[in-house]
Order: sequence, then C-alpha cells, then structure tokens
Amino acid sequence: MRRLILACLLASFALGLHAQPIQVVSSIKPLQLLVSAIGGEDVDSQLLLPPGFSPHDAQIRPSQWQLLNRADLLVWVGPALERFLASALNGRGNALSLQSVAGAAAGDDPHLWMGLGMVSEMAVALSNRLAQLRPDKKAQFASNAARLLSALNQQDLRLRKAFGEALPAYLLPHNGYRHFERQYGLKAAAVLSPNDEQLPGTAHIAELRSRLLKGEFDCVFSEPQQSSRLTDRLLEGVAVQVVRLDPMGADVANGPRGFDRYYQELAEAFLACQQAGRARLTGAE
Repeated sequence: MRRLILACLLASFALGLHAQPIQVVSSIKPLQLLVSAIGGEDVDSQLLLPPGFSPHDAQIRPSQWQLLNRADLLVWVGPALERFLASALNGRGNALSLQSVAGAAAGDDPHLWMGLGMVSEMAVALSNRLAQLRPDKKAQFASNAARLLSALNQQDLRLRKAFGEALPAYLLPHNGYRHFERQYGLKAAAVLSPNDEQLPGTAHIAELRSRLLKGEFDCVFSEPQQSSRLTDRLLEGVAVQVVRLDPMGADVANGPRGFDRYYQELAEAFLACQQAGRARLTGAE
C-alpha cells in the first residue's frame, strides 16, 4: 500500500513538473515577442533588456544574472548585436543564437527580426528547440509557428502592394532597417549615423540640414532610444514630418500575437512616411 501511495505521489510530482511553463529569457523585446508567438501559454517569456535601452552598449546587472541563471532557454541574436552577452553566454548549452540560425542571410545587419525570410527560419528553430524541452507540445509549437508565419505572409502581401505604388524618401537614424527595406524595395535617402559606434560629424549634420531645408525628405524617422538633442539640433527651423519608429517595440504588449503587432507597427511607420510624401506632392500642385 505504501509503495502504491509513493508511486502515485511521484507520478503527481512528475506531472506537476511537466505542467510548468518553460522559462525562456530573450535578450531584446522583438525576440521575446517571437518566443511568445511560438511558445504560447507553454512558455514564460521573459525579457532581459528593457526596450528603452540599446543592446549595443548595455551591461548586465545583478538582477539580470538571476534571470539568466534561472532560464531553461536563453534566446539572443548573437555577438554582432548584444556584445554585452557574449562572455556571459559562452559555454551555456541552453543558449540559442538566432544569428547562427540565419547564417549568411544576415549579412552585416544583426537586426534579423525585420526580415521575414529570417523570421521564418527563426520561428522553426524556436519551435524545434522548445519541442526538445517539451516533447509533448511539439505539435502545438509547430502549429503556433505556422499561424505566425501565415499572418506575417498576409501582411507581406498587403505591404508589397502598398509600397509598389510609391516609395517614400526618408532620413533614418541608422542603418538597422536594411532587412525590412530590402523586403519592399525601400532605401533610405540618407542616414543620420552610418556608424553605430560614432556620432555623426559636424559636416554630415550640416549636409543633412541643407538637404532638409531644400525639402528632399518626405519624413524624418525618430527612435525612442535615440537622443532627442541631436534630432532637435538637426531639425531646428525645418518643416518636415517626424515619424516615430521603434525597432524594439517598446509599446507592443507581450503575448501570442505581439510579434504580428510589432511588424504591423514597423510597417505603419514607413507607410506614414509614404503618406507624408503624397501630401507634399498634393500641396505642391
């Protein structure tokens, strides 16, 4: 009788363990949204770096070390983006680098989550990795990945049609949107900071101001992670539409459809610039 009771207790304990969500820590918000889309209610999708901070120059705090040490799975892009994590994740078998998943397609732009081809590869890789941790949920993870990719493909079709009608002329804060731009044949008319490691020089600022005063841009994109002082200096006395563009998705709620919403908001910013260009043409006629 005691053996039967003990067996039942052990079985109940084992079931309780299996019922616990997988603890997944993502380095940045877009990856957290992607994990939530694939894992659904079977993951506890946590964020390491608040979206208001740049991953290029962050440092790990003690509370973040605790998150890393408790995680079943650690998801990051790779050292090309989160240099501050390279040594911390070295040798950890539970770390998944999405830069490794994307391979040569990533090129020299680590903002992989903005290119739908790489998002597809990352979604499959995440589904497979989560299935290793919860084999009983393999079909569910695959189904979640298929739903996400179907939704993104529908967005992609609409966006290709919309951007096919007119291409906006815009000024970007940096070169981190190339995967999204290539998807739709877009290209920045100019970039404020071509090098993430350096602030733009005086001559470059003067050239951009001259072009802004001549009306060469439909809009100027501004990021919440970007210093407003530099933008204010650049745009002083210039009449141009400023469009908010957030590569980290700070305002997007984390959840199963969060990445869908993130990609939609990213696209809506570029579409707003396109609309500003149309308004300029209409006003000039």
